[in-house]
Amino acid sequence: MKKKKDRSGASEELKDMISHAMVNKKNGEADDELLSSIAKAKKNKEAHASDSGTNNTKGKKDREIHNDDTEYKERRFPLRFPRRWSLRKKTGVTLGIIFLVLVLVMALIVFLFFHYTGMLKERDNSKRTAKPPVDSRDLVDEEDTFDPAAKEKELRDMLSKKSKKISNEKVMNVLLIGEDIRDTAEQDRGNTDVMMLISLNKEHKTITLTSLMRDTWVFMDQPNIANKLNQAYWYGGAEYLSKVVEDYFSVKIDRTVKVNFQQFIDIADAVGGLDFEVSYTEAVAMRDPMDEQNHYLHNPQGTDYVDLKQYGKDESVNYYDVDGKFSTHIEYQSEKDNTINMHLNGNQALAYARVRYGCGDDYGRTMRQREAIKEMVTKAKKLNLIELDALMNKVLPEVETDLTEGEIAELLLNAFDYMSYDLQQLRLPVDDYFNMGFVDNQSCLLLNTWQFQANAAMLRYMVYGDCTTVEEAREQYQKEIDDGTFYEKNDFQPPQIW
Repeated sequence: MKKKKDRSGASEELKDMISHAMVNKKNGEADDELLSSIAKAKKNKEAHASDSGTNNTKGKKDREIHNDDTEYKERRFPLRFPRRWSLRKKTGVTLGIIFLVLVLVMALIVFLFFHYTGMLKERDNSKRTAKPPVDSRDLVDEEDTFDPAAKEKELRDMLSKKSKKISNEKVMNVLLIGEDIRDTAEQDRGNTDVMMLISLNKEHKTITLTSLMRDTWVFMDQPNIANKLNQAYWYGGAEYLSKVVEDYFSVKIDRTVKVNFQQFIDIADAVGGLDFEVSYTEAVAMRDPMDEQNHYLHNPQGTDYVDLKQYGKDESVNYYDVDGKFSTHIEYQSEKDNTINMHLNGNQALAYARVRYGCGDDYGRTMRQREAIKEMVTKAKKLNLIELDALMNKVLPEVETDLTEGEIAELLLNAFDYMSYDLQQLRLPVDDYFNMGFVDNQSCLLLNTWQFQANAAMLRYMVYGDCTTVEEAREQYQKEIDDGTFYEKNDFQPPQIW
């Protein structure tokens, strides 16, 4: 009301001044006084308007500050508390709720950790002296191509000059062991059908899958015999197999994990099956291991056979050999051996990973095993926590390992990070760094001292170094040999005989 009265007074004052100036126009002073009066009145009016605007702006700012404060409080306290509660009381209750949630989460993690680790079995490292079972299909009608006694002496001499085993706190080497389903049908321990070194490099963020060829000929001091590498597990369990691998490939193995084929099936099914490019010869050859699996799984014969009609082949290309095994005349990886992208269930995926005869033998099989592990890792990334829990409850009870509880906890907590690491693949021995041989009607892979050293070095290049492929590892090895730095860099002793 006062502001309105002020504005009215200013207008009347302006009118009086103009009237007064007009009356005095005759004496010649009207013009100047009129202009001066108008200027003074305008100045007073502008001053009043400025004060009014300031008051309006201040009110607007006060409202904005109040609104911002309210919004801040709402953001700070998303929970709806009684209005009479003080800020201190609201803060205390909020922190209490957060603490309670954290305690419950930690309790759940601890419970699940001990629940899972309690399922694991301890390793069976008992020693044996009896000879391991031999599959008659592994026997060949070939004459001996080397002197076993001379080869044993060479291997003994090499082991007496043991090279330093490489290790690194940033790298964890776990030896994955898979038992042969035929050997364990009536035995508590058999030969190993799978020997794969899984190397986790936390610095380079890589996981290297290294297949160890089962037919590699080695001398084993515990049973005091020379034979294939896969028999080391039979004679001394996972612990002794690790020792033999360490001695010949100069790498420190930190832990071992042993699984059986039922667990492979369970994992493959849990991740929703595996996808592979399956060739016609592989689809045919899969029937042989699948017959064994169906027998032990109590499935009807023919369960999960791949339908060969989808390949568009005439049945005339197939036949049954003298042993009654289903085979095909088509050559593996030839132009006629077309492939199909196929989704396999657990039983089929296991057969695919076990195929050996007519499909690249053990070289092809180790390649398919690495493909299977890689596909499992890829599919496992998509599992939710409930699916992962169901998988572990089903698989872990049959796993034998020497992983400590602390190591298991670290692996579980960082599992999703590790799944994002780059996957690398290697097979030992590498092509061109071994010789084929025959002894006692068995085929085997023979390595001289320098060949063992070359393979050990290429393993180091990929697991601990910067090489990401076998080709890069081969190039680095040859470069070090050519410039004379190989033995110095890798701490090997030059062999007496090349």
